[in-house]
Amino acid sequence: MPEVGKVIDKPDASAYKKKKKIYFVRNLYLPKNATSEYKEIFKRYWNEVEEHLEKLEVAGKITKIFCESLYISGNDAMKVIGSMNEKLEKIVQKKIDAGAELLPLESKEIFSVYMDWYNCLMHVRTRAVVDAIQKFLDDEIRKRFEHIKSVLRENISDGEAGLLIMREEDREHLHLPDDIEAFVVSPPAYDDLLTFVSDRDSGKEFWRT
Repeated sequence: MPEVGKVIDKPDASAYKKKKKIYFVRNLYLPKNATSEYKEIFKRYWNEVEEHLEKLEVAGKITKIFCESLYISGNDAMKVIGSMNEKLEKIVQKKIDAGAELLPLESKEIFSVYMDWYNCLMHVRTRAVVDAIQKFLDDEIRKRFEHIKSVLRENISDGEAGLLIMREEDREHLHLPDDIEAFVVSPPAYDDLLTFVSDRDSGKEFWRT
């Protein structure tokens, strides 16, 4: 899955026109206690993501949008995205206005069980209990990403491009169908965020908890 820091040149884009494509965007969150420096990088990150997506679309216009945590669609789904991140909401709305469709990515049942086990793991300390919960969580992770893979397979046709918004650590569990070309949108601000995380304890707010 190539990183897309530099966008696809138009001559190269023709090689992807008829293929199924996923443009992967790392979902980042803005904590209420975020520092001013974090807020500045965060804002720049999403501005650069929007610019990169527009240039990537020379290889195929985004027709389907998928976002982590969503098992609903329509206005209710947009409200959830808005509560996550107003910058992301604007990007998604812009693509919808251009003709894209926002589709449910998750199974409500699987995602709910996954979140319950995930939250349980956050509140235990005993190694034996941690190990026991982790086994249940691993099983739900497998089910979750099998479902996500099937959703992408069933909803992206030849020549179409889908926008997939998901945390980086979750993407590591996703194995896309072999016939889908994937591009990871990685603008310069993302490297700045990684530096912020590694250099400052407050950088831990970069990751959703």
